[in-house]
Amino acid sequence: MDSIRRTALLRKKGLMGIAATALLSAGCASVDGVFEPACMAFEGDRVTLDNGRFEWARFTDVRRIGEDGKEIDPFPDYPKNGRYSVQSQTVEFRTDGGDRLDDYYLLQHDGSLYLLTSEQNAQFSAANSLPDCVLRRSD
Repeated sequence: MDSIRRTALLRKKGLMGIAATALLSAGCASVDGVFEPACMAFEGDRVTLDNGRFEWARFTDVRRIGEDGKEIDPFPDYPKNGRYSVQSQTVEFRTDGGDRLDDYYLLQHDGSLYLLTSEQNAQFSAANSLPDCVLRRSD
């Protein structure tokens, strides 16, 4: 069976996440890299995965100046750093302080690797199309 028909069959059966997991688990692709918005974004998240460690940063082009004339940090709690692990297609994040952050989901789609929120993952599963501006591995 050719790969196009196999992919269509997997999608039809709702097994695309399992196929992505098998691909990643088999060592065909590493999850390490920098994940940035897959669109022109003026604010958003940037997640770097590197050998079991992560850095989760936020960015914006909006600048606010306080009464003292100094720039106000729009994301004082970022970047967050810690360890990550991959269980099936789920990426679990735990900060160096021990806090468990929201899970994200890996998706291999059209030759790119994506990191989706729970909501984005559900949208993809329901419609078989990526929501706007999801995080895509950029390197």
